[in-house]
Amino acid sequence: MTIWKRRIQRDVLCGLLLGGLVAFATTASAADFKPAISDHAEMAVWFEKAASANRQKANDLADMKAEYAKNPSYARGYVQDMPGVGGKTDIPRQWDLLIDSYTKAADQAEQIAKMHRGMMK
Repeated sequence: MTIWKRRIQRDVLCGLLLGGLVAFATTASAADFKPAISDHAEMAVWFEKAASANRQKANDLADMKAEYAKNPSYARGYVQDMPGVGGKTDIPRQWDLLIDSYTKAADQAEQIAKMHRGMMK
């Protein structure tokens, strides 16, 4: 297989993946209604749902990280078999940063939900 053919295949695959992610993100956010700020009960529920979704994403990413860890080249942090990518990359650290980011977002959403629960009284 020629270099150009592999590159075209990789670019088409990346385009399809990004297109799917954008389509999923816009579909999920379009269906999600945002309650009025003065309705503290609904705001609390909305933030609790956001916290739950972020925790689920963090768990999914942890599962994906475990799958990547089964591949010895990713576990060491080297990506040598991928065309166009070589040398040292810190893939395990990237997974940790993503997981931490979603976990922090969930924690913050839970705190805001508690604040709205307190405002209801």
